[in-house]
Amino acid sequence: MNQSSAGQQSSELCAWIAFWAQLVVLAVLAVIGAAFASEDRAPGDYACGLLLSLGAIALAFMQLKNRFDGGAADWASFLLVDDMANLLAVIVIFTVLGLAGLFIAAGFDHGGLHDAGVALFAVSGLAVFLSMKHVFDKADRTR
Repeated sequence: MNQSSAGQQSSELCAWIAFWAQLVVLAVLAVIGAAFASEDRAPGDYACGLLLSLGAIALAFMQLKNRFDGGAADWASFLLVDDMANLLAVIVIFTVLGLAGLFIAAGFDHGGLHDAGVALFAVSGLAVFLSMKHVFDKADRTR
C-alpha cells in the first residue's frame, strides 16, 4: 500500500515540475525576445523580438488557464486539431502563412525579418504535419 502511494506522489511531483518547467522555458523565450527587440540591429528586429516575447507570454497564460480548467497536460491536445474539418482549415491557414514567410524572407538579405520569414515557413510546415499526424493517430485509435 505504501509503495503505490509513494509512486503516485512521485508521479504527481514529476507532473508538477514538468508544468512549471515549461512555464520557465516560455519565460526565458519572452526575455530573449525582449532582449532581441531592444538591440534592434537590422530591419525588423524590434518587431520580431516583440512578437516572440508576446507570443511566449500568451502561450504561458493559455497553458496556465488550461491547467486551471482541468484540461490535458500535453501540448498536442492543447495546440493541435482533432478532426478533419479543422485539419482542412489548419492546412489552408498555415499554407498561406508559410508562403507569406517565404515572401518576407525573400524581401530581406539578412536580419530579423529574413530569419522570421524562414522560421514562419518552417513552423507552418511543422504545424501542418503535426496536425495531420495527430488527426490520423486519433482516427486510428477510434477504429
